Formats: sequence, C-alpha cells, structure tokens
Amino acid sequence: MFHRTTRRTFLAALMLVIAAASTTLPADSASAAKIKLLMVHNGGHDFGGFKRTMDPVLDKTGDFDVTVAEGFEALEAENLEPFDAVLFYGSGGNINEAQEEGLKGFVDAGGAMVGVHATDASKKSDVYWRLTGGRFTGHGGGSFMVRIEKTKHPITEGMEDFEISDETYRNAYHPDFKLRSLVHMDRGDEQQSMAWVLEVGEGRMFNTTLGHGNAAWENPQFQRLVVRGMYWAAGREPKDP
Repeated sequence: MFHRTTRRTFLAALMLVIAAASTTLPADSASAAKIKLLMVHNGGHDFGGFKRTMDPVLDKTGDFDVTVAEGFEALEAENLEPFDAVLFYGSGGNINEAQEEGLKGFVDAGGAMVGVHATDASKKSDVYWRLTGGRFTGHGGGSFMVRIEKTKHPITEGMEDFEISDETYRNAYHPDFKLRSLVHMDRGDEQQSMAWVLEVGEGRMFNTTLGHGNAAWENPQFQRLVVRGMYWAAGREPKDP
C-alpha cells in the first residue's frame, strides 16, 4: 500500500509539473507569433503586381501578417509601433524628416527593414541611403546568372546559382556602408552585387536589387531569396516558402 500511494503521489506531482511547464513555456510564443509586416510602395514600378505574386507565397508560410501602407506617413514613429518589419518596393518617392526619424528609430530599436528593387527611391534622404546601403546609378536588363557568394549565411545557405530575367541595377554604396554581399550577377563585365545585408543598431536590413517585373517575381529562386531574407531581417530562422 505504501508503494502504491507513493507512486500515485509521484505521478500526481509529475502531472502538475508538466501542466505548469505547458502553461509557462508555450512552444516559444515569440517564434510562434506572426511577423507583422508593413509593405511600402515607393511609387514607381508595379507594386500591385509584386504584391499579387508574393501574397500566396507569404500566405503559404503562415508566418506573415501583411499590411499595406497608404503613404509614407506610415513611417512616422508612432505608426510603426505595431510592426516587426517594413518592406520597401519600387523606385521613386521621398520620405521627409519625420519619416526618416521614425524609420531610423524603428531599425535602431530592433525592427527589420527589407528592400526589394528599392534603391532607386528617396534619393534626397541620406537616412534611407544609409539604411539601404546602396543608391541606384543605372541598369541593364535581360537574362543572367545569379551566383551565390555566402553559402554559409542563413539566408543563402542551401541555395544554388540560378538564372533570372530582370533589371541589373548598379549602385553607389553609402560612405558608411561596408558591403556584405550574398549574391552577385555574372554576365561579362556585369558582376555587381544583387543582394546584401547589414545590421544597424539592434535591427537588420536585407536588400535585393532584383524584382523589376513579373518574369523576376515568378522565379521560384527570387521568391525563395526574398522570403528567406525577410525571415532573417525579422530575427527568425530563414526557411523556404
């Protein structure tokens, strides 16, 4: 009787411990939460087409809650508070001083910033240039090979070289920026970086100059690069869409 009672007491205590653990350690609630993503259209290019192509890709992951900005006012500090990440797409536009301060404060404090085909934007803003790393100076186009440079970086680990049809952005890098290129294009004398990363304060930035139009957006390797970059910028482990 003593042994059966002891066993029942032990099992009851064990169940209490398990219940407490399940209450206090819920499958890592931080990693389980969706990434609240703000998509910002700089002004140029077909933002609607980009979003229509990427929406099902992001939906498939189950990890992103996407909001579209109606204007650059969304970048002011109080408006960025609900978000984990900001993605810029396309060329053009200019953010003002309050929006610069909001964006810089957001990234400095640990927010994620992602640029897709977005270095030809806000050219009057040194803050945008510094956070993006590069500023558009010109481009070619057509089909070309993209070579993976950093095979051990979390974004590109497991990826292989791929061919894409896209614009071939060239950029002037900000004087404070040290290029950490992940991939570059390979076509004759055109060998420029097409994706890079940087860390600013507590935050991270992923930028790719790829993504001009439908031929690029529908490329599975472009989608893979962008989604993995978004995870990394948001402080999550990158995974394939």
